[in-house]
Formats: sequence, C-alpha cells, structure tokens
Amino acid sequence: MTRRSTSQFRSDRAASARRSTSATSRLPLWLRVGVFGSFAVVVAIVAVSLVIGRLQLPGAPVAGAMQVRASMEGFDPNRLTVTAGQRVDIQFASMDTGMHSDGGGWHEFAIDKLGIDWKVGPESSQVFSFTAPSTPGEYEYYCDICCGGKANPSMQGKLTVTA
Repeated sequence: MTRRSTSQFRSDRAASARRSTSATSRLPLWLRVGVFGSFAVVVAIVAVSLVIGRLQLPGAPVAGAMQVRASMEGFDPNRLTVTAGQRVDIQFASMDTGMHSDGGGWHEFAIDKLGIDWKVGPESSQVFSFTAPSTPGEYEYYCDICCGGKANPSMQGKLTVTA
C-alpha cells in the first residue's frame, strides 16, 4: 500500500468537488430561477391566505351589530361606546382554535354590573343583544375563561354609555 502525499490528496478532493458542482450546474439558470420563483409564489399565496383567514370574523358579519373579537391577544376593540337606553347588538367572536391549551378556544364577554355573561366557542361567533343602561357611565367587560382571566389587562375592556 502506498501513501499519497497530502497535496495530491487535496487535489483529488478539489477535482471531485468540481465534478459534483458541474453536475448540478447543468440546469440552465433560467430554469433554476423559474423553479425558485414558482416556489416563492406558492409560499406567499399560502401565507397571505392564512393571514386573511385569521383576520376575518368566524361566520358572516351581521349588519348593524358591533363586532367584538376575543383571542389570546385580548379584545378587539377594547372600547365600545353606546347611547343610553339604546338596543345594542354585539357579534362576539372567538378567534382561537379548539387546540388552544388554556380554555380550549372559548372566550367570555362579561359585564357584572349589567348581568351580562356571554360565551362563544372556538372559531365561532354569535350575536347577543341587550339594552344599554339609561344612565351614562363606564362599565368594564372582561373574559375570565383563559388568558390570565379577569386580572389580565388585555382581557378587559370598557363599555361607555353616553347620554
């Protein structure tokens, strides 16, 4: 058995690397760019559809109803304003999935002073109605099912009743 010199070993490795590189570069540049571009377009379309789907209210929006979304990030919006004595329709939606580990995707819209305690399941919405109090003031609403509960500032909001 003969020993190769280190320099010959290095040159053999370099030649092997050149052969493998030239084999992959046989595809024309336009084809490689086209395949990469097609892949990038598909990924972008999937990403945009996921974002749009996440932002849309589960179910069709109900005309005339105030839209309130609840998720792990909190209430959106976290401030509502209504007129005293007005009938108020709220379409309350849970944006979280049933796979959510804290509360299973359920959310609550509760206002203790008004006796309101509504709950919706994961990725669903429901329209609830009540009559605003006849006296102006501020009322806190909250979710106490998950997300740190009533003590979590992002799971709280204010209903302002104006004259």
